[in-house]
Amino acid sequence: MFFARLTFTLAAISAASALPVWTPEQLQHSGDINRRADAMYVNDDLDQLSNNGTASVILSPDEGGVPTISIGGNATIIPQDGSEKTVLAHFMIGNAFSYTKDLWKTDIKMAQEGGIDGFALNLGSDDWQPARLDDAYTAAKELNTDFKLCISFDMAVLPGNSASDAANIKQYITKYAGHPNQLLVDGKVFASTFSGEKSTFGHPTPQEGWTAEFKKPLEQAGTPVHFVPALFVAPGAISGDWANTVDGLLTWNSAWPTDLTSQSQNVAGVVGALAAPVLGQVKDAVGSIDADTQFIDAVKSAASAVAGSGSKTYMAGVSPFFFTHYGADTFNKNWLYVSDDHLYTSRWSTLIANRDKVDMVEIITWNDYGESSYIGSIGKDQPKSNAWVDGFDHTALIPLTKYYTTAFKTGRFPTIEKDSVVLSARPHAKAAEASADGVGKPLNWELVQDKLWADFLLSGPATVTLATSEGTTQSWDVAAAGPGRFSLPLTVGGFISATVTRDSKTVLTCRPEEYAFTDTPETYNFNSFVAGCVAE
Repeated sequence: MFFARLTFTLAAISAASALPVWTPEQLQHSGDINRRADAMYVNDDLDQLSNNGTASVILSPDEGGVPTISIGGNATIIPQDGSEKTVLAHFMIGNAFSYTKDLWKTDIKMAQEGGIDGFALNLGSDDWQPARLDDAYTAAKELNTDFKLCISFDMAVLPGNSASDAANIKQYITKYAGHPNQLLVDGKVFASTFSGEKSTFGHPTPQEGWTAEFKKPLEQAGTPVHFVPALFVAPGAISGDWANTVDGLLTWNSAWPTDLTSQSQNVAGVVGALAAPVLGQVKDAVGSIDADTQFIDAVKSAASAVAGSGSKTYMAGVSPFFFTHYGADTFNKNWLYVSDDHLYTSRWSTLIANRDKVDMVEIITWNDYGESSYIGSIGKDQPKSNAWVDGFDHTALIPLTKYYTTAFKTGRFPTIEKDSVVLSARPHAKAAEASADGVGKPLNWELVQDKLWADFLLSGPATVTLATSEGTTQSWDVAAAGPGRFSLPLTVGGFISATVTRDSKTVLTCRPEEYAFTDTPETYNFNSFVAGCVAE
């Protein structure tokens, strides 16, 4: 097995004229350096970090021989802009029919354990949802914490055709404006949406409708809003037609590489392994900032174009997975977005590396079971998604989330006290034919890889090992504390396991017995099994 590791002090880099000193910009965009590296080197030139730890370059066959750079130690080497950062999680009230205040409290506490500052509460059109919304605010208040709540109006289902439709959503802003747990930005009630770019509220354009029927009346009534919707519009519209209406933007689809499709890669119907160029496209797209850049520029442009508008908020999305499998008899949506190559942590690293441009992050989602994007506990109010959700708990992502939310909010990676690992893998081979599935394979199935994905948080130098059968195993030496991302092909009939060894002692073993990988599934399931383990 080929393996090369090079460890050196950062001071040695700048001292040795034969070795180039890379700027962060060069590191992120050079074709010779893996730009998905752990983003712990950003903010300063490497020679300015000579007192902050060691850098290690690891060349492994699993990463295609591409160098991955990480910085050890706890130095503050992330972009600093002095602004306060906020992390929200998108909560679907529509999946909380049976929620009690105690259940709300349980979820709030769990979210806080992940470093999440609040819930963006997706409010839909069901007549029972306002009561659950009220329970959420009551529960947060009774906990007596600073956990924040805001409303994300689901304009994909809420009507937006008349002034009375606007009055319906305004009432919630007014009701909770003075609540101690209401999220405020610049002293204004923070409000968001899912969609809304077609809601006119009886006016010629949606921009006029939102301004005349939502923002202005609330401001005149003494409850101004900081309006940051998730609009599905082109970047130019944010700096143009919408500039006077919105106070920022949530780019919902930035959470996944949505432009990466089987058609765009010319692999529709291809059963075998992906060719190297396609794999390269996938790696480049996963976690990329490309989906954000134009919108970040548009938000800044809108702020400078509107006199007296104050600062505009850019809110980025991050998500662990996306798979939905509904037939024509229900919601008629059956596709996936590529979530391989450590999508969740890669995206977090990208946002941390660009935190001087990103004001807020929304985790998409806390509990959208139907789209497999949840990180919270699986509730009993599923939207007919039990077939691909039951048994696929994702809560092991919450401790991992804490590491990245801390870095994003504070500009400092936290000290890792205990070694841990999160394993994720799908339950069946991507090319397998299901024996009893009436919906069919999801769109884009060709783009996924039959691999075990492992995200480690290491307290110090160690050897990590992955295995998917007795004969399929691989080890890597890691030279410094910090996050580590590794993968290994899955084995039909095998298992998944990870170990961490340090000083010839095994300090962590993780082998979830309930996992199985098959090539003869009854139904298609491209959701991910997730398990986590922490060293004693």
